[in-house]
Amino acid sequence: MADLTWRDPAALPLRPLIDLTADPTVPPSLVAEAALFCADRPDPCDWLPVHAPPADLRRTMRRAGLLDATDPLVVPPGVAERLTIDDHTGLLWAARLMRALGRREDAVTLLRRIGGDAPPPVYAWRDLLLAEDGRQPLPPVPSEAAGLPVRLTTALAHARSAVADGQALTTAESLAAALAGDRIGVVARARILAVRLRCPDEPVPDADTVRATARDLGTDRTDLLARDAALTLLRAATRAALDGTDVGSAYEFASAALDLDPTGAATRLLVADAARAAGDRESARTHYRVAVRTGLAERTAALAGLLDLAAPTAPDAYSGPTGGSTPAADTGELVGAVADLLATDRRAERDRLAVLVARGPALEGTVCADAVRWAVAVRDPVAGARPLPLERYRPFLDLSPSGVLDPVDTPPVAIHTPLMSYAAVLERREPWFREIHPQRATAAMFRDEMQATAAVYGYACGGASADYRTWLAAPDGCPPEVRDRLANVSDLPPLDRALLGRLLSALGFHAEAKRILPGPDVPVRDPESAYALASWIFAEQMLTTGHAAELEPHFRTLYDQLGDDVRYARTRVVTTINATVNAARRREPDTIARWRKVGEEDLARYTALPEVSEFDAAIMTSRWFRAMGFLPFLTGDRDLLRADMDRWLGIAREVTGHDGHTRIIAADNYFPAVETAVRTHTHLGEHDTALALVDELAQRIDPIDPKTWLTAGELRYQAGDHDGALEAYLRAAHLQFPYGRISWFNAGQVHEQLGRADLAAECYRLSLAHWPTGVTPLRRLRDLHLRGLLPDDGGALAAWIAGQPAWSQLPAFAG
Repeated sequence: MADLTWRDPAALPLRPLIDLTADPTVPPSLVAEAALFCADRPDPCDWLPVHAPPADLRRTMRRAGLLDATDPLVVPPGVAERLTIDDHTGLLWAARLMRALGRREDAVTLLRRIGGDAPPPVYAWRDLLLAEDGRQPLPPVPSEAAGLPVRLTTALAHARSAVADGQALTTAESLAAALAGDRIGVVARARILAVRLRCPDEPVPDADTVRATARDLGTDRTDLLARDAALTLLRAATRAALDGTDVGSAYEFASAALDLDPTGAATRLLVADAARAAGDRESARTHYRVAVRTGLAERTAALAGLLDLAAPTAPDAYSGPTGGSTPAADTGELVGAVADLLATDRRAERDRLAVLVARGPALEGTVCADAVRWAVAVRDPVAGARPLPLERYRPFLDLSPSGVLDPVDTPPVAIHTPLMSYAAVLERREPWFREIHPQRATAAMFRDEMQATAAVYGYACGGASADYRTWLAAPDGCPPEVRDRLANVSDLPPLDRALLGRLLSALGFHAEAKRILPGPDVPVRDPESAYALASWIFAEQMLTTGHAAELEPHFRTLYDQLGDDVRYARTRVVTTINATVNAARRREPDTIARWRKVGEEDLARYTALPEVSEFDAAIMTSRWFRAMGFLPFLTGDRDLLRADMDRWLGIAREVTGHDGHTRIIAADNYFPAVETAVRTHTHLGEHDTALALVDELAQRIDPIDPKTWLTAGELRYQAGDHDGALEAYLRAAHLQFPYGRISWFNAGQVHEQLGRADLAAECYRLSLAHWPTGVTPLRRLRDLHLRGLLPDDGGALAAWIAGQPAWSQLPAFAG
């Protein structure tokens, strides 16, 4: 179990269904505890619990990773030994245990081995259990020789059936009369009342009768039959009260049921529905959240409830009795619920999409409207639909644009880096006098995050892999024509190899880009080999991001070999730019000053060439001054810094492009120009100007970029606008990729400071989904729990926290 508990909190209350043991710190849900009860009962013909796992629960558990794919039977040695007994009684005992474990097919196989020579009680149970599984018609109530337990249970099965016999309840009550004054008699009475509450043609027992019967059953945790009967009765009474609009009694009965089954997700979901009907929205939210964490089959319904509470204009069957004004949408709740909904069991994807589509009007105009548009686009057919965060970045998977997303939900610039780099390979575009693809770099961690995001969504996708060979061979990854070129890359001319290297770097495979390109030890003989070496250095620069790598000798080696051919001119300018960025990382102003001096002349020569268009000259000038701004930034020359910013930002604002290609190139330059201006104004102490620029960047230029929203959140937080910071962090978190783990963590931090510990915990949990070994979000969860700020869920979340991989690395609790 140690390797299972950290995957999904539902493993803890469902543990008896995994290995037929109970977690020492978390009481099992009653439906799972029933399996322990059945394993301990010596007589399979005696009274047994009503509750059993839903028919598809084990399949859901396998898909959630709580069971091995082959689902082997894991039981204690004593149980395994008893399962070898194959007489009629032993087969019935084994079959009832298999049913209690949710192993319905195994149970049917065992039941069919019971022959007609079996004792009457055994054979009567055989027929009833096969009928309950839909394998044969419901048998009549057996004779007295079968025994009272199976006779009464059969009578109740008839009363519950769609073609109910009007005499079935009368028969059941007559049989139960023989148990008057006995503890089992109260259990039988509760079961009969529960059936009567579900029968539309029967008089409904009044609330006092339900209360009296539940009181007679008591709350002794060691008496599972009594708790099972009481839970059955209270859940039926809750539903009946909700149907009759007696919301007060419904909430009372549901709360009493929760006392009997504190870790049962189905019970928790029922309490949430009752609280919502009674107008107790905060309690409803809490119970829905716990049901999301501790349930599997219940997860989608619980998330739908959270969505209805977060976007209250959604269809709400319970909105009538509460009255009052409609509260504003809760963005924090909304974003978290949609994130969980989209990551829920992919086999039930049609159900999840239906939840979003049905709430389309309520979610329109919210941050989550894009999820609805995606759901509408992919619901028919569902098979093969990529999760929304991966669909946004589809070009990084298979070098194809998305065919399903609305353009407003697609990153306006980032996806064109691989697309244009791919086009450059296919068309053999020459880079001497123009920008053949965007300059936006793909971070070295991009593919690791993409692979982690695919795992969050349970999406098996070789195209999203961080492993190059997996991506290269994946049918949903590398296109065949690129694969063929890469297979024979050593036979290609330098320019073709360079273009392929740039494409691999655009996809985030920088190490592989270096591998196919000539390095600094290979002499430069012509402009093509110079561009190949420049591409090698670029890949190395991306691989070493975050480290003060010594790349200066490589830049000098390249620059010193560039000749007088005009095709070298652009490489000269770009080398001074990249060398400056590298020196800035190392905080070496003297090196930057040297490159600035030679680069100024190189820029003038390049932009004066007749082959260079006015557009390309302007783009290069803006790029060059943006890089050279590092010199006054490091030396403290504020006047020069402002002058440089006026050049790079002014040009970027003026240049817009004249066709599809140049408009993307202009946007690609404008984004980092504004981004760098934000950092510059912040450095100069002009926070209002910086905030205005970043808001323009996030809301108008590229609202699909999580990094921009993270920057907006940081600046708003520094300005004291905590609500605005939270909104920005939630926008980044909703996008999920990239920077999912940071976005959720930052949102959690602000939630915590605003006094919303419950939502903070959800954000930290979602951060851990992207970063299972993360110490910081795990520590925040641990501390919230130890401070008593998390909702009571029977200890499930606390035990899940303690089962995380990074638990042993946490520092001591500071109090």
